[in-house]
Amino acid sequence: MMLPSEARSCFDARPMFSEAYKRYVLGTLTLVYTLNYLDRCLIALLLQPIKLDLHLSDTQLGFLTGIAFGLFYATLGLPIARWADRGNRATITSIAIGIWGATVMLCLFVTNFIQLVGARIAAAVGESGCMPPTYSLLGDYFTEPGERTRAMAIYWLAGPLASVISFLLGGWLNELYGWRVTFFLMGIPGLVVAALVKMTIIEPRTLATCPQDLEHRLMRRPDVLRSLWRQRSSRHLSVATVLLFTMGLGLGPWYAAFMMRSHGMGTAELGIWLGLIFGLGGSGGTLLGGYVVERWFVGNERGQMRLVAVIFASLVPFFTLFLLLPQKHQALIAMVPLIMAFSFPFGPTFALMQRLVVDESRATTLAAVMLFANLIGMGIGPQLVGILSDLLRPNLEDDSLRYAMLAVSLVALWAAYHFWQVGRTVNQDLSAITCGTQPNAGPTGVHGSALKPTPSR
Repeated sequence: MMLPSEARSCFDARPMFSEAYKRYVLGTLTLVYTLNYLDRCLIALLLQPIKLDLHLSDTQLGFLTGIAFGLFYATLGLPIARWADRGNRATITSIAIGIWGATVMLCLFVTNFIQLVGARIAAAVGESGCMPPTYSLLGDYFTEPGERTRAMAIYWLAGPLASVISFLLGGWLNELYGWRVTFFLMGIPGLVVAALVKMTIIEPRTLATCPQDLEHRLMRRPDVLRSLWRQRSSRHLSVATVLLFTMGLGLGPWYAAFMMRSHGMGTAELGIWLGLIFGLGGSGGTLLGGYVVERWFVGNERGQMRLVAVIFASLVPFFTLFLLLPQKHQALIAMVPLIMAFSFPFGPTFALMQRLVVDESRATTLAAVMLFANLIGMGIGPQLVGILSDLLRPNLEDDSLRYAMLAVSLVALWAAYHFWQVGRTVNQDLSAITCGTQPNAGPTGVHGSALKPTPSR
């Protein structure tokens, strides 16, 4: 069996790819994640038409967008990520996005709540296999800190791009053909992209200059969790990420429903507005986060996380304006800084997360964090908003959703606290990793402290 140092040097002997091909890979993997995210934006836009068509309550809608989808999405992500840390990530991505496309198309045949829950569960199975392998692949194609932050910022443009496509095109298609046909048509590109990934994306591991025994060099899953928790920076960063997704995924499905109920907007008009706001605002915020960090905070991870904390705390007043302003155009304008502020942390946060973990367990580490982020954020968040809305409805009627969303938005302050705490210890933890003194969770040997993380890149 190879010594850890031999394993590390072998793994670092990655093939050199041209800048043009690296940009192609980044664009293709961003497209995969865009389709992965498109489904969730689409269900958010069409939640109110689905409610009226199938005669559902807000609690049922919360279950549909939350636990029914999030439970399977989160729990399947961990074993798939484990597979991605040892297998061909391009193949895994191709299979996952192909399954997603096929299952989203099944919504064409949905006629009741139970069938819709089944369709959402099937879509979750496909989506759960997209993010871990694509996120891990980007770490191998973009290894330097600056280019990795830029790549992460572009990768996270998937959310705004999905918003543009789903809100603009989805709103128009729903007006013409209804929500079932809209889902069917939106699933077709998934099959095309699956073939594209399989035929054109190279798995760097297959071109390494010496054999790799990845199975012996992978950290065990319990060791990954213990390592995340024992390292102060990764502990706070993981908690902040979970809270970020709790608020984002909890409130995300309800924006369109709120604008329809409180401001009387239709799906076509609302689709245009939300597509522009989420697309331009989300893209601007994501790119701004990457640019500001690269331009003014290179090598200053403490400053990066402090800035992220301040910006994330600003979400509370932005949400208050959006939810309480009386006119629809005022509310829509207030959404622009709200979406920009929410999108700002993604590039810096996930670039730093890659630097705090062992390369060979990059996908597993992400999946472990996202397991809790999705179980709590996607599983509980929308359900909590729906339950609060139904509880408040007898007294507040259609305004019940407004105040349920306002209550959940306070989670931003909790997340900001943990981002701030990351700034207290991140430089010390990164220095420990660079010096090879950062302990892992296990004993010694290939799964323990004898296998040091790579120097910060």
